[in-house]
Amino acid sequence: MIVALISAALSVAAGLMSTSANRRARQFEFELERRRKQEDATETAERILNQYRDPLIDAAHTLQGRLFNIAAQGFLGKFYLQESNEDDKRYARDYTVYAIAEYLCWVEIVRREMRFHDLGDTKRHRELMASLTSIQYAFQRDDIPAVFQVFRGRQRAVAEVMMQPTNAVEGPRSECLGYAAFSRKLAGDADFQPWFAQLQADVETVAHGTTAQNIRLIYLQRELIDLIDFLDPTAVRIPPQFRHRLDEPTPALVATAAG
Repeated sequence: MIVALISAALSVAAGLMSTSANRRARQFEFELERRRKQEDATETAERILNQYRDPLIDAAHTLQGRLFNIAAQGFLGKFYLQESNEDDKRYARDYTVYAIAEYLCWVEIVRREMRFHDLGDTKRHRELMASLTSIQYAFQRDDIPAVFQVFRGRQRAVAEVMMQPTNAVEGPRSECLGYAAFSRKLAGDADFQPWFAQLQADVETVAHGTTAQNIRLIYLQRELIDLIDFLDPTAVRIPPQFRHRLDEPTPALVATAAG
């Protein structure tokens, strides 16, 4: 009798130990799978960043450079308002608009790739999205004068009309229109041109505007430099001497712009 009881107790204990071991094994396998997915997402994020880093850096650098030249060096005064050659004047206006559209296009391409691959909460993904969101907000904020204001939906719409498929089996599936193609469509495509009419008009407004009226350019340029610093931290693509940051708006300038 005693032997039977002991045998039963040992059997129960063995069953409990087996259940516990199985549970720990399942938890271990779950944790391995979670880490594998996290590593896969991190690797995918890095691959996408590597794939699109150069065009995104180039677009951000082109736009910040144009904004810097307008805000700090009177570019539009010299090459737009005072320019007598109509072709050069049109180029000064339209390339400014193109710089905005090109940047928005590459951002949308990157966003679509990131969303397609479901990268979750990887550190690089978070940091990139935070930087892009700051620039998105600088474009759309409505507490400052409205020049170069582009709301989120319109940012994505502008990007969409600038985007063209590569038809590539591997690598980038989309790319941005070049300036020559952009110019042709701007001049001759009745469906394309309206998306840029307000930005073209804004160039005229900015050319005549004060620093306070053009404060959005300062916010955008500073945020774009932050993005470049994130994408090119060792200054391989864009040397430090080409990353001059406009001065942060003073409280008095902010108050004047808001008023």
